[in-house]
Amino acid sequence: MMFRANALRSALYRLTVQSREKSSTVVAATSRGGAIPANVLRGWYNTFGKSTAMYGTWLIMFIVIGEYVSGKATDGVWTMNNYGKTFTTMDWSKFDEFEEDEEEEEDEDDDDDEE
Repeated sequence: MMFRANALRSALYRLTVQSREKSSTVVAATSRGGAIPANVLRGWYNTFGKSTAMYGTWLIMFIVIGEYVSGKATDGVWTMNNYGKTFTTMDWSKFDEFEEDEEEEEDEDDDDDEE
């Protein structure tokens, strides 16, 4: 009976050690190949991640910057697709000639009234 308990205990020990070794090699292999270097992540955490207030500030700052960039990109695409159809991109020189003709006619009429 004692022999069986010892054999069972040693078998369980070997299984747990082997599974820990396999899982640690998988974790080590995946943590080495990250897109962001560990020093950068550590620096970010030391600057922003330790404090809730700093993390909130970082979050708000990048949300505002992201909204600004996406808004400018959307406006650029909108202007590119509607060039010449909006108030800011309309060629107003076509309409200036017509207004100048009206002003010249009014000036001629004013000269007649003064004489």
